[in-house]
Amino acid sequence: MSLLGRMLLGMLLIPLQVLGWDWHTRITVTVDNQPLSVICGQLETQYGIHFSYSREIVDLSRRVTVNLQNKPLKRVLDELFSPFDIRFARIGEQIVLTVKKTSTITISGYVQDVRNGERLIGATIYSPSQQAGATTNQFGFFSLTIAKDTGCLWVSYIGYQPQRLPATAKPFTIVGLQPANSLKEFTVADTAQSQRQMSALHISPADVKAMPRLLGESDVMRTIATLPGVSGGVDGGTVTSVRGGGSDQNLVLLDGSPVFNASHLFGLFSVFNPDIVKSADFYKGGFPARYAGRLSSVIDISTKDGDMKRYHGEASAGVIAMRMMVEGPIKKDKTSFVVSARRSILEPLLTNINEEIQKQQGTKVNLAFYDVNLKINHIFSPTDRLYISSYMGNDKIGLTLQNNADSTAANPFKENTVTRLNWGNHTSAVRWNHVFNPKLFVNTTLNFSQYYFNIDYNYYYEPSKSNDSIHLYGKYYSMVKDLMLRTDIEFIPNPKHIFKFGAGGIVHRFNPGVSAFQDYSQSKTLLDTSYNQATSTGGELLLYGEDDWRVSDALRVNIGLHGSGFLVKGKFFSSLQPRVQARYQLPHRWTLMLAYTHMNQYLHVLSETNASLPMDLWVPSTKKVGPMFSRQFTVGVNKMLKEQRYALSLEAYYKSMKNVIEYKDNSKIFNSASKDWDDYVETGTGTSYGGEVMLEKRKGKLRGWIGYTLSWAYRQFPNVNKGASYPYNYDGRHDIKVMLIQQVGKRWELAANWHFNSGLPLTLPVASYEGVSDPSPYEGGGNYPVLDQLSNRNEYRTRVIHRLDLSATHTKKKPWGSRSWTISLFNAYNQANPFLYSIVTDKQNQKRYLQEISILPILPSVTFSIKF
Repeated sequence: MSLLGRMLLGMLLIPLQVLGWDWHTRITVTVDNQPLSVICGQLETQYGIHFSYSREIVDLSRRVTVNLQNKPLKRVLDELFSPFDIRFARIGEQIVLTVKKTSTITISGYVQDVRNGERLIGATIYSPSQQAGATTNQFGFFSLTIAKDTGCLWVSYIGYQPQRLPATAKPFTIVGLQPANSLKEFTVADTAQSQRQMSALHISPADVKAMPRLLGESDVMRTIATLPGVSGGVDGGTVTSVRGGGSDQNLVLLDGSPVFNASHLFGLFSVFNPDIVKSADFYKGGFPARYAGRLSSVIDISTKDGDMKRYHGEASAGVIAMRMMVEGPIKKDKTSFVVSARRSILEPLLTNINEEIQKQQGTKVNLAFYDVNLKINHIFSPTDRLYISSYMGNDKIGLTLQNNADSTAANPFKENTVTRLNWGNHTSAVRWNHVFNPKLFVNTTLNFSQYYFNIDYNYYYEPSKSNDSIHLYGKYYSMVKDLMLRTDIEFIPNPKHIFKFGAGGIVHRFNPGVSAFQDYSQSKTLLDTSYNQATSTGGELLLYGEDDWRVSDALRVNIGLHGSGFLVKGKFFSSLQPRVQARYQLPHRWTLMLAYTHMNQYLHVLSETNASLPMDLWVPSTKKVGPMFSRQFTVGVNKMLKEQRYALSLEAYYKSMKNVIEYKDNSKIFNSASKDWDDYVETGTGTSYGGEVMLEKRKGKLRGWIGYTLSWAYRQFPNVNKGASYPYNYDGRHDIKVMLIQQVGKRWELAANWHFNSGLPLTLPVASYEGVSDPSPYEGGGNYPVLDQLSNRNEYRTRVIHRLDLSATHTKKKPWGSRSWTISLFNAYNQANPFLYSIVTDKQNQKRYLQEISILPILPSVTFSIKF
């Protein structure tokens, strides 16, 4: 073939569309969740259409899904670029891309329940055409800047019907959402994958009340304890350890006020009445800069605002407690209130128990607890709102031991010992919201928090044949108080940036332990020998700033810095705590997340155990024992599956801690509760790392999650365990948690919760020998004490722990509201899980053995509830 023929044949083989194009050229484009830049590359390769643009001005990283078959080029480009305000024009043989200069409008306001005016936290406001959106903050406020020609916005919240909001609405608007009649969806996670924060979960009241109940009581803290990375204290208890941290490293907030001890009955129940809880946000990593003061976790609980429209309430009675909640308007659409109360009803049960015990041992036990919440909120104007809230709770335990000698004895007598333990919290908060302009929201808070406990001891001895009676009295008490003033500002200039910054001051007052011993035997005059009456006061200042920055449609970054200073007893401590978190959207609905957090804690707790107990003493940092601080690195991925019916998350973390404390050998809490307490403790380091997997089913009649945690946690102190590192008390290697909720028809809801742990560390004797009870083995005689040689710290492990809880709730609507019956089985298959181990000496058989003690067998309960 001649050269000319070969050239003609080559030209025929070239697609005609690359020889020239115009606006009518037919184009086929099919992509799924790909950036605009990829589509431009395809058009250039397949059709010879070249694009010219500035990357600093035109953002082609936004992802789209299109299926255009044989359409004119101009129509294809319109559909691709118009939603993003990108203009295109042909100049020569290329298409030049620029950005439209359009005027914008900022729409802001509140999202609330249309029935009662309750502000909705985490509601989504979204513009489909602009692919931009916002979520409401802790007070239901939102701000979104969009183009003026935007068609409409959609406002949505799980459990409510979505509502269309015209973009021509007033710049400040209040959006009321109607609850959906269909089956509510599971809300343990954020609804928007792109905004889901690493190591953070949102808990709704519906999630809490769907949990199987312990003795009829649902509990927000126990719900959180069923999540990966979280350990409950006693079997079935509330949150104790998060990612290898101690119970004192959990920041628990109630309407912004810290709660120092968040449990009733030594950790079986939390202090939060579920009827008044509106929402709870839980963070175990990736902490925003606005939170500080603890190392391991943040539990931020918000209470209901109170119905602005009508009066109604709830009441329930179970095996262990009864509670009620009433809310309504003081002035309709202007001022509302909500009040709740809960009290134990253990007296009938304890009466029967005491009768049996007194017959055998002369012992009497009294136990009771209560808590009360009150909240009032007033709307001064659409831009000003005032909240006043208060909480008060208390636990009381009494133990009476009687020992009466037989009246026929030579010296008959009566002997009584009465011990009373009393502890509780009191918090109050005044919060003022003000909207300065559509882009600027400010909240100012004044709050007070107090925790106290005391132990009273009375000893009575009355001989029948003499006047030598004895009455001894002892008292031990402790208290810690916080008073804080704080301002938080939220500035939203555009959808790409959400700036949050604020400042505050805290006055801490510590009275860690006062003992008083009095003898009434010799004189009727009170003889007070109390000591350690001195209190210490510390001042803390804080300043923070963070930016939630949407770098592109695929990349979102939260960068923050928290700075603080603490002054106590002439010593000043300071810290700068950087926080960084990034989320990158990968193809096929995968999201990659990275986080680094630095946390600082100026307060320590003196405790003989690592569980949160009433006798724990809160003390400030000193010259000898500096503030604790931690650094945590986290990496993870999550994916939405099956039209967002399922969510899969995987996270790995590494956390290092410094200046954690541990008692020196032979030091006890009551001996060390003095101004020189730092002489009784060791300071050391802690390390924890591991991985967490969680699969959630978020929609449908069957909902729930399965979580698995593989973790390691260690502590190391110079003079403990010979300076060697040892497993921490909550170093549970394998942990599995399963939570399932099944809706059956319109009236029945079934729930099951199963927990497995491979065992916790334990220290045991490895040898024993007889000690000497007298100064010389030749003096006296009798029984000599047995002395144990202990193993290395936490060298052994308890046997595996597992438990199944079940519940069934039947709800029926009534003309006046609804009523429900809940039947629960705690520890359904009666597994005897280890609570405590002790060495028992059987002198008769001359044997010593390890005794395992379990305290919670199968516990059935019935709860009756009404809503009116």
